[in-house]
Amino acid sequence: IRLGFCIGPPDIIQLMNNVKAPYNVNSLTSEVAMNAMKNIDTLDKNVKGLLVERDVVAGQLNALDFVTKVYASDSNFLLFRVKSKAQEMYKMMADRGVVTRYRGNELHCDECIRVTIGKKEENEQFLVELKKAWAELGDDKA
Repeated sequence: IRLGFCIGPPDIIQLMNNVKAPYNVNSLTSEVAMNAMKNIDTLDKNVKGLLVERDVVAGQLNALDFVTKVYASDSNFLLFRVKSKAQEMYKMMADRGVVTRYRGNELHCDECIRVTIGKKEENEQFLVELKKAWAELGDDKA
């Protein structure tokens, strides 16, 4: 699910409510979000685990010679730049079932890929496939 919320002064919240679509949160998302808020200990545990995994993946990416930048993140994903062939790497990994997002078409994101942080095993598989894709594609810009 994807859900955002805002906490703020009543007058600001009213302004925001004036421009949002009515019923913009479906019932499944609402139910899951309410359940998560009732289980704060589990939510905290999951968030802490995600933050640890994000740091591990960022460290692993920073150690790769073909990754030129790993952008700071306060979320459950990392944006990183490779020397070249980001789109080809993205496609190769997608063909192998590894889900990433190619971001090279966005402003200031030349040769960038975005990866969502998952479970430890998923993150490890992503890193294996990323290295394999780079090795198979080579780097003619080096």
